[in-house]
Amino acid sequence: MAVTRAPTRRAKAATPRSAAPARPPDGDAARLAAYAARGPDCAFANVRVLGRVVGAFYDEMLKPAELRASQLALLWAIRAMEPVEFGRLGATTFTDQTTLSRTVALLKRAGLVSVRVGDDRRVRVISTTAKGLARFAVAMPLWERAQARADALLSLDELRTVARKVRKAARAAA
Repeated sequence: MAVTRAPTRRAKAATPRSAAPARPPDGDAARLAAYAARGPDCAFANVRVLGRVVGAFYDEMLKPAELRASQLALLWAIRAMEPVEFGRLGATTFTDQTTLSRTVALLKRAGLVSVRVGDDRRVRVISTTAKGLARFAVAMPLWERAQARADALLSLDELRTVARKVRKAARAAA
């Protein structure tokens, strides 16, 4: 059974029909044009593009395992920490509650993880199942090939260093 992503719906922002597009004051046109030219310098935009491109690449490489890269990453984290509480898993992976719940539900529906009530009945605990471990084993050689190809394009050592800095800064800010 393939693990598929649930469709998402986004609410459309209400815009008044009579609203005209905002126009900058005349003196700001040159300044705004200069900012527009700096778009490729934006850290946020570059990280988003990198995430989309690399994610699509890993998704393609992992197709034979019937897992998406995000699902493998979460399955990997569960395996490393199991049994793991939802809250700890979300904090460790920097995943918001909605995304975490949706992805765990997909993994559970595919029979790759189990979710049980913890000792504290308010807490849910996640573990990999035998089927999840088998799928993980199928995915890892595919992941190894993806890593080797990614390393040919990006310096994975430098990427790891940047990721550590970002995680450390995020934890310090929390």
